[in-house]
Amino acid sequence: MGRIVHVEIVAEDHDRAAEFYREVFAWEVTPAPVPDGYLLAATGPGEGIDGAIMSSRYQSQPTIAWIEVDDLEASLTAARAAGGTPVGEIQDLPGVGRLSYVRDTEGVLVGLRQRSSASPR
Repeated sequence: MGRIVHVEIVAEDHDRAAEFYREVFAWEVTPAPVPDGYLLAATGPGEGIDGAIMSSRYQSQPTIAWIEVDDLEASLTAARAAGGTPVGEIQDLPGVGRLSYVRDTEGVLVGLRQRSSASPR
């Protein structure tokens, strides 16, 4: 509970950013099935996490950490009670889980993911 599971790099030109990460770090960047303008970034073998590069038309914060939670609604309620603000609607992404965003007390946007029972670790 509470482990960072994914990081999104937000870019005005996500294709240009993807090329930067390919050239500098040898990341394997491929388009996600949805949404348009969202690229999955495999950062390499071994320990660590993978990420994504997405268009700034979805979010404007430059980097977004994703935290895995057991119960998305309970986490959103707890965030609200602690002074945070849920952002947007809960989304279901097949094979991944239920997703939403929350802003912390300092305005930092954080992604929350409740894994679906069919999604791999």
